[in-house]
Amino acid sequence: GFNVRGGGADQNLVLLDEATIYNSSHLFGLFSVFNPDAIKDLKLYKGGIPARYGGRLSSVIDLQMKDGNKEKIHGEAGIGLIAARFTLEGPIIKNKCSFLVSARRTYIDALIYPFLPKDGKLGYYFYDMNAKINYIVNDKNRLYLSGYFGKDKFYLNTKANNSESKAGLVWGNATGTVRWNHIINSK
Repeated sequence: GFNVRGGGADQNLVLLDEATIYNSSHLFGLFSVFNPDAIKDLKLYKGGIPARYGGRLSSVIDLQMKDGNKEKIHGEAGIGLIAARFTLEGPIIKNKCSFLVSARRTYIDALIYPFLPKDGKLGYYFYDMNAKINYIVNDKNRLYLSGYFGKDKFYLNTKANNSESKAGLVWGNATGTVRWNHIINSK
């Protein structure tokens, strides 16, 4: 979590495409759940918070995902020391409907596996995925469908004296948003 102006982590509202994200970090706070490849805009309100956000005490973080490229397919990928990521965006119907898919996964569990004893298995990983569809119905109407899915998993399996023991901890978020923007008039 994060603290703003002395408030607690539970006094912040975190929104992704208008959906509330309750656990905004991976790996016990070391990584954000938001894949930067999928984010278009971020607004931080730390004072004078608009009433539409429901009166949070410390802050509001309002993130908007990219809409996707409406003209051509574009992708990028990367491999780091402990995680891999990819993003793919492009048109479904050229200049009318687009998509965005972005995902990350750590492979810490695979890296430490060779160093673990044969009778025990210990690991941790996280993954997250962002997806969005943007459809321009006409000049006055636009539809959006977006989702976020993320999970952290810590596990420990041991074998000793013909018995097996399993323990683990799993947490995450899953959100979905449908939004319809309609322009009533030029004002």
